[in-house]
Amino acid sequence: MSTSNNLTIAAILAKIVPYLAQKGIRNPRLEADLLLAFVLGLPRVKLYSEWDRPLNPDEVQRYREIIIKRIQGWPLAYLTGKKSFLSWEFIVNPAVLIPRPETEELVDAVVTAVKGRKQLSGVDVGTGSGVIAIALAKLLPDSYWQAVDISAAALEVAQTNANNLEVADRIRFVQGDLLQPLLGTDQQFDLIVSNPPYIPSSQIAGLQPEIGKEPVLALDGGPDGLEFYRRLLPQVDQLLVEGGLVALEHGYDQREPLTALWNEAGYNCTSLSDLSGLDRILIARKCH
Repeated sequence: MSTSNNLTIAAILAKIVPYLAQKGIRNPRLEADLLLAFVLGLPRVKLYSEWDRPLNPDEVQRYREIIIKRIQGWPLAYLTGKKSFLSWEFIVNPAVLIPRPETEELVDAVVTAVKGRKQLSGVDVGTGSGVIAIALAKLLPDSYWQAVDISAAALEVAQTNANNLEVADRIRFVQGDLLQPLLGTDQQFDLIVSNPPYIPSSQIAGLQPEIGKEPVLALDGGPDGLEFYRRLLPQVDQLLVEGGLVALEHGYDQREPLTALWNEAGYNCTSLSDLSGLDRILIARKCH
């Protein structure tokens, strides 16, 4: 890729859009725009009202560097440091998984499942950037949350997002492995939600290069992808009130073994599909 100084916004985009397309970027126009808007510190729409604005050499160089990183497989969200989730914008960095539409559906499913209930207490297990706990705190204004993650770096991102979205007073961020830090505290919860690692270990190496830039800790679900669900279940059993709900995101081919696992432990299970029609969400109610 070559660029020259004194290019206008229009001229540099005319070079970069076909270059990104040639390199296999799926939405080259959108990504070229978003990355240039990020470099210039502008909203994307402003690019078009400043179409003939010349770029200075430093802007051209910084744009060139960020385009190279994108071609090398760095996800757009990590390069811009932000990702939209439902109607909010979250800070993200390589310490956390990039939020995905399937997780938006998990949040929607939880809100539907608890409709009409008040003063809910919940836990988000493996909170990452905090999107689940924060979105549910926004959508369920009288709910209170514990958000647990093993990564201190992830919790720092989540805390910043909670502060920015003004729900930090209703979320307590806790470092630890799954629900371990909450065990033995006499706390009980109405709702436990998680998007745990669920990709089988043997498939990690074959993931798209972009996904390979995300924290493996948030992806690797053990030999069959179900390790974290098995570890989570007995902990959930200690902390969830009778009649309480567990809401779990899972792989498209994991519904049957997961349902069997939770049924055997005395939970009534409901399976939900994502917008692509794939099994994706398990809602389990504690009945013992």
